[in-house]
Amino acid sequence: MKKAFLWFIILVQYVCAQEAVALYDKSETDFWLLAGVVAIVVMAGLMYKYRRLDGLVRVRTAELETFNQRLQEEITKAVEKNRTQEKILMHQAKMAEIGSMVESIAHQWRQPLNILGLSMTRLNINMSLGNHNDMSKVIEIVEQQIDYMSQTIDDFRNFFKQDRLQTKVNVHHLITEVETLLGPLLASKKIVLIKKIDPMVEILVYHNELKQVLINIVNNAREAIEYTKSKKRQITVTCINDKHHCTISIEDSGGGVPHHIVDKIFDPYFTTKFESQGTGIGLYMAKMIIEKHCLGKLNIYNTANGACFEIRLSHTGGVNEREYSGGLANHP
Repeated sequence: MKKAFLWFIILVQYVCAQEAVALYDKSETDFWLLAGVVAIVVMAGLMYKYRRLDGLVRVRTAELETFNQRLQEEITKAVEKNRTQEKILMHQAKMAEIGSMVESIAHQWRQPLNILGLSMTRLNINMSLGNHNDMSKVIEIVEQQIDYMSQTIDDFRNFFKQDRLQTKVNVHHLITEVETLLGPLLASKKIVLIKKIDPMVEILVYHNELKQVLINIVNNAREAIEYTKSKKRQITVTCINDKHHCTISIEDSGGGVPHHIVDKIFDPYFTTKFESQGTGIGLYMAKMIIEKHCLGKLNIYNTANGACFEIRLSHTGGVNEREYSGGLANHP
């Protein structure tokens, strides 16, 4: 119907043009009258085309707006799904560390519990003998051991607190905190933790997240040394500080990572352990924390002794306010 109307207008224009040529010689008035009619017909045709194109543009615009809205909704759902998945992985990563930390606390508490038991026996004997002079010393020893055990619990609880803001963290103190949590477990495996760190170096980071990364890497180093049964049983932590960056390196004496899997070591759910011993998310989350939250770099390479994890952080830190709200909620 629309095509027929267009052909009709073209035909009218053609006829009018022929008539105009014929009338031009007869009467100038008739010629301009016919020219006006032709102009009106042409304008009517142009208006029709304009309205048709305008309608098509409106339809296509509405379709694009609907498509963009649906696309935005899909993107929002995908982003929310990724954030939820990241929260789950963060939770799983922390849960995976609990076993090692609880085992470390068990070693850490064994000695204080023995001292408490002996002190209580000594206190009972003194009470039976009426030796009150020695009782105050025994009570002081008991209080010291209780304070030590209480501090251990505080360290363990602080591990689960979520950092909202980046803070200046002393690298030497942070490694000491990690050593406090894992030191007894390392000692039970006859593994020595060597620190080569300037005690004055500070870095702007999320404190507990960086601690989680260090605990995970030190645990991996311990497991590598145990697995290879290396005679040289040591983990060396070094810190190189310059004007723009702070680089923390954790090197073990476990023989290194096989070349065919070194590129997969940070992949989610990839593990070289038995299924019952590892989840394969610890190193993945470590890389996520360093590179996404702290805006740094986490790499691994082999040395003459074993594997070396290198954490490179900027002194300017990342964003001041946390863009990601993953991880565990604060525990009371």
